[in-house]
Amino acid sequence: MVFESEMSVRRLISVITSFCLLAGCEYGLSAESFEFSFKIGKSTVDTTLYNNARAYARIVNAFLFLPQDARISVKAYSSPDGRLSRNRQLSLFRATSVRDFILSLSSAPDYSRIDLITVDEDWEGVKSYLKRSDKEWKQEALDIINAPSGDKKALLQDLWVGEAWDDLMKNCFPSLRRVSVEIENNALQAPEGHVDGPEVLFSQGGSRVPSSSYNSLKELASTAANTLYIYIKASPEGTQEGNEALSMKRAARIEAFLRQYGYAGDVSVEYRGEDWDGLLEAVKAATDMPDKESVIEILQDGTLDRASRKKALQALSYGKTWLRLMDTEMSGLRKAIVSPNLILK
Repeated sequence: MVFESEMSVRRLISVITSFCLLAGCEYGLSAESFEFSFKIGKSTVDTTLYNNARAYARIVNAFLFLPQDARISVKAYSSPDGRLSRNRQLSLFRATSVRDFILSLSSAPDYSRIDLITVDEDWEGVKSYLKRSDKEWKQEALDIINAPSGDKKALLQDLWVGEAWDDLMKNCFPSLRRVSVEIENNALQAPEGHVDGPEVLFSQGGSRVPSSSYNSLKELASTAANTLYIYIKASPEGTQEGNEALSMKRAARIEAFLRQYGYAGDVSVEYRGEDWDGLLEAVKAATDMPDKESVIEILQDGTLDRASRKKALQALSYGKTWLRLMDTEMSGLRKAIVSPNLILK
């Protein structure tokens, strides 16, 4: 297995330390699917591309608890640009590349436990993108794709003097070059002895420790021994860089509070990223959201990258739905868990 990133195994383990505790809380042991993205024309896994580092680490963590007889499905996709024969080849190469990585995690590699599925050209993904689009040529493009005959690519390349194809190349096709990995339900077993700790909720854009968490943090500061772990994640509004910086600032405020009340041990901070899964669960639980089904569809669309997902959500009801999400559903996602134990689920 060859990786485009030159990250060594030792360095990878340090990256995994930052991601592997996602299990069950943000993405989790109960979420048995992972996804890798690929550059155009490439079939080797690049851990610097999109969220590949996170997917890589999640699979490594999952295999800590995966039974040897678990069934695994590896499904590879190609975007429709390029020749069909090349796209068919790319799908197979991408699937085998991810499969070989998975097998490398096992002490007893077993090819029979992994099912390879290839999708030569992901036209369903193109249709999903078009259905969310507001382009004037949207329906014409859908009609071309849905037609039982005809050269879809040639017709799309001619549509609106090439404007439609240029848009698809830029905004749709990159998200279609992917491999999804699914592990059979109930195959992942969380370890016994899981203990978490106080949950600290922050206000939008704020980093001050709320007074509602004072007592639980004071008690933890006086009773914890050697190490405390701060697992922190952000709500999806704002930029990725801004959310990470704000989350680390919040963690620093929590540590300062613990020190103030006598804690003298080590503090380990793990940033878990933006809690899109938590947002989905909050939306599903909502009872008064007019665009609820549309929001769920967008959040569950695996072909969307982060920017496209946010753009689609912000377009609903002229921005009103996004404001509602920030004020209501995201309010419980800006949080940290402070624990004396490794949180494994």
